Amino acid sequence: MSVPVTVIVPVYGGLDDVVACLGSVVRHGADVPIELLVIDDASPQPEVAVFVDQFGEQDHPIPVRVLHNPQNVGFVRTVNRGLAATKGDVVILNSDTQVTAGWLDRMVEAAAADDVATVTPLTNFGSICTIPASVIDAFDLAGDAPRIDECAQFVARASLGLRPDVITGVGFCMLMRRDAIDVLGGFDEETFGLGYGEEVDFCLRASRVGFRHVVEDSTFVYHHGGGSFGESRRLGLARGSAILHGRYGFFRPANRRERTENPLAVPFAALELALDTRDPSRRQVLHILHSSPGALGGTEKHLRSLIEALRGEYDASILFPVESGFVLRTMWFTGDGPPVEREMLFPGAAGRVDKLVDDVAAETLRAVLDVDHYDAVHIHNLIHHSLAPLHALEDFDGQVVCSVRDLYLACPNHWLLFRNQAACGIPEDLEVCAACLPPTRGMAREDLEAFRGAVGDHIDVVDHWVFASQSAADYMLRAYDLDPGRIELIQHGAIIDVDRARRPLDPALVTDEPLRVGFVGMGWPKKGLDVVNRVADRLGDTSIEIHHFGKLRADPSPRVHVHGTYDNEVLPELLDLSGIQVVLLPAPYAETFGHVLTEAFVAGRPVIGTSYGALAERIRASGAGWTVDPDDPESVEALVRALDRHRPEILRAAEAAHELVLRPVAETAHRYAELYRRPDDTEPATAGATAPTEGEPRR
Repeated sequence: MSVPVTVIVPVYGGLDDVVACLGSVVRHGADVPIELLVIDDASPQPEVAVFVDQFGEQDHPIPVRVLHNPQNVGFVRTVNRGLAATKGDVVILNSDTQVTAGWLDRMVEAAAADDVATVTPLTNFGSICTIPASVIDAFDLAGDAPRIDECAQFVARASLGLRPDVITGVGFCMLMRRDAIDVLGGFDEETFGLGYGEEVDFCLRASRVGFRHVVEDSTFVYHHGGGSFGESRRLGLARGSAILHGRYGFFRPANRRERTENPLAVPFAALELALDTRDPSRRQVLHILHSSPGALGGTEKHLRSLIEALRGEYDASILFPVESGFVLRTMWFTGDGPPVEREMLFPGAAGRVDKLVDDVAAETLRAVLDVDHYDAVHIHNLIHHSLAPLHALEDFDGQVVCSVRDLYLACPNHWLLFRNQAACGIPEDLEVCAACLPPTRGMAREDLEAFRGAVGDHIDVVDHWVFASQSAADYMLRAYDLDPGRIELIQHGAIIDVDRARRPLDPALVTDEPLRVGFVGMGWPKKGLDVVNRVADRLGDTSIEIHHFGKLRADPSPRVHVHGTYDNEVLPELLDLSGIQVVLLPAPYAETFGHVLTEAFVAGRPVIGTSYGALAERIRASGAGWTVDPDDPESVEALVRALDRHRPEILRAAEAAHELVLRPVAETAHRYAELYRRPDDTEPATAGATAPTEGEPRR
């Protein structure tokens, strides 16, 4: 018969916990040979010693031994006594734990590799092995009636069985292989005395000679926490930590890296996803975003509208960066009600990702792809993700869609402004880039060549490149030879309620009032604030007014009427209330679409816009405005003065704006639904319907 695994339970006080712990061990047993060794460390409560003696005398499905220390020697020496009294592998089990069905069999299986020294299960109170708060709450594990066995069944069912490596095991329940004990000896009782840190010390010594430590991520053991041995946990932890960091110089940086990369992020994400049941017959899209989907930017609002429009067919998950890593937000739809939403944090470096290919970002995306099934991945932004998604998606078997909302892939200085001032248009002569990138991005010409080379090497990972304007596609084609069959032109559509906000411009406002020009958007030079300030100052001899709507990131001219931040939905109403007849958008960089332009047209306002990029393309196609060179403020001033003299021209352009076909996002959603389908999926998309292209008059 093989040597049994000995479960060593040191006991010191806490009778209720001891009763529950020992009862769970004998109740759940194991298929592998097992024995229970209870060691009473001179417990100050006589009823504890009486109970363990009575327990040892009873008949149990497994062998039970009871030992008594003649005097209290502390946890570490008590464990070492147990190690000396056994011959095989052992499990050190706190007396305030409760084990569950199948626990030991799975832990022994996880320890089967020759280089494994320790195995630790998941728990509700156990350092890195602590399951997510959402799971703890779901099974009332912090309450008076924890549903321990239900949680254990859930963990076993939902686990991915990854058994990730960790720096050290956790002592509430830790299997120790006998061959590791033979090499290293037991715990360091001279240094760690009454406890706290001894199991970490053992594990770090084991790692030095080539052993590993793993977490058995399909096993849950309940831990009441803090109740064992009557010691001050906080003081003990502080003392043990100081000893460990003094003894092992590598431990602090290794521990910091483990917290950042979190080897249990994927197992925990799988558990959180499993709390809610998703209809497996529904398709799902993973969206990659550069910011929280709750932000007020055009990209975020467009994505929310797109997800809502496709809710009848597609569930959605969104991966986005935060200061401490990456968050996966799931949005699963059932019926007409709100989606089931849950958020999970994945590892990542704090702040912005600046590497060409960030390894942690790549591993995070691979992990996300492992924890659930996705039919498609839709990249909306790569900023803050690096180029990692293009690498991580190489083996993804679904469709990869990339919406080019900015020109980051063409140049990391995605504003395409030479030294953040004048439009560069993606020059063929890279010496221009060599003069621009050092001060704007801290990059050399060679870095840009490496960046474009890395993109080019993975360009075929993307099945569909989506552009909201032809000009955006043209810019991208200056940097890469994209397959024409993979290029899709889909205008974003309006992210505000077109039917509610749509209005004509009041002719009397144009003919009877002073000319009021509204500069809309972020108030800083990259959006044209410098141009607006100069124009406002030069118009000081006229009755013409210049107004600004939006957040300010630089100082406006005293002649600019400042209105502050606004919500897109109410912009048309704000333009009415402020008496604005013309909107001014003189950004020096090339827009890829222009949500503000759409909102101005919804409000029936003609627009003065930049003479290149999507603004120029859309204004010229619609006839609903005029284009200007943002590098020539004098020409902008001249146009404004001319419009002041020729008000019928404003009415003409306003009528053109009001007659435009302006589609909401919902009417473009079917185009994306088609792109998300695999080539062998012939079922037609049902979301939305074909609608006229912007620029055609409404009927």
